[in-house]
Amino acid sequence: MRNIVFIGNCQAGSLADVYRRCIAPCTKDHISQIFAYGEDQIDAAARALLEAADVIVEQVFDYGYVLNPESIGARAQRIRFPWVAAHFLWPFYNEAHPRNQAYWYLPPGPWPAQLGDSFLNRKIAEGISAAEAAERYLNLDIVAAARLERRYELIMDAQRLRDERSGVETADFIERHFRGEPLFVSPDHPGLTMFLHLARQVYAKLGATAADLARVETIVRKTPFPADELPIHPGVARHFGLRFWREDARYRHLRSGRFTIEEYYRRYMAYEWDEMVHEGLALLDAGQKAEGYDMLCKGLGRAPHHAVGLARFAHLLIERGQLVEAEAVALRAAAIDSSDPESHAALGHFFAACKRHQEAAAAFRKALTLEAGDAFVWMALSYELDHLGRTEEALAAAREAIRLNPLEPSWGEHLEGLKERAGSPELTPAG
Repeated sequence: MRNIVFIGNCQAGSLADVYRRCIAPCTKDHISQIFAYGEDQIDAAARALLEAADVIVEQVFDYGYVLNPESIGARAQRIRFPWVAAHFLWPFYNEAHPRNQAYWYLPPGPWPAQLGDSFLNRKIAEGISAAEAAERYLNLDIVAAARLERRYELIMDAQRLRDERSGVETADFIERHFRGEPLFVSPDHPGLTMFLHLARQVYAKLGATAADLARVETIVRKTPFPADELPIHPGVARHFGLRFWREDARYRHLRSGRFTIEEYYRRYMAYEWDEMVHEGLALLDAGQKAEGYDMLCKGLGRAPHHAVGLARFAHLLIERGQLVEAEAVALRAAAIDSSDPESHAALGHFFAACKRHQEAAAAFRKALTLEAGDAFVWMALSYELDHLGRTEEALAAAREAIRLNPLEPSWGEHLEGLKERAGSPELTPAG
């Protein structure tokens, strides 16, 4: 067992989280993560982690390394990886909305720098209407205004330098593929393909086997970064010849739904977001069910197309025994956003409550095709398969749930019962 510390920004955090979920249960490595861009951000607790580390996985930025290896964690093995970014696709990013603020349930705020836009911010300061600002932006000669080609050259040169300093290849991969598929969902947040390309190399340096890497690709079905998608300006798409870009594309914001580029810009200008739905969800997560229910009701009254809010509301209705209403809400959530696993999981729980086990199992499987790392959905699937008499499949699902979350105390009894009925005394993780 090794103490492995990942240090850097949210990319380091995602690499740490996926390694913890997918590989560490087999290797027994202990994984920690420190959010820091330099030694001045290392507090006493972080320093203690670094001094105890066997391996430090360190992100490389334009200015170099986060740590001086001679001063912190000198005994640890060093593995480095580059910060990856595609700022040339969003040339006006990195300035938060002027009204953006932290909320107890959403610390970054709804429009942080990662989702900000300096062009639109100037229009807000000028007092221009949302509709006029969106029209001006869409008609802007962004190639000239942002000196786009030169910006692209500088950004890719910097990516290559970070690659050289870390011994990991990303710049050539970006150049080969960014026109054909969305490698990034926002300037610093890689999409699934880009993340896996980076993760394979980092995890291989950590000694991951081919089976470990295959497990990562089986479990991680979507980007581990927030679901927010920053629209790509049509002028940028035309200039670079982005084959995946469509004029009628819709973009996610805070899992509140998908919006056309014009709708997105107008919402940004108006600082429009589903505040009460998010507060309601946070109250539910904090165990405050009555307050969460009331807030979610109010929020969904103003944002009736919030698929995640509807999915959670369906769970609450099931708990209250309001199954007719729960079915309508769960079906509506899945219809609004069929790509969100929580909507399908809510439908699965409704069918389970109605003892419609075949439909419940199908809904849970659909949720797992979208998010294979949800231990609770794996266990819910196991119970439904057990009801259907498919003991071996139920056993495999239960093993996967426990592999992903070995600390849930109530699951052991279910597993033991399945093993007795299947005549399988061994507990080996599902592949």
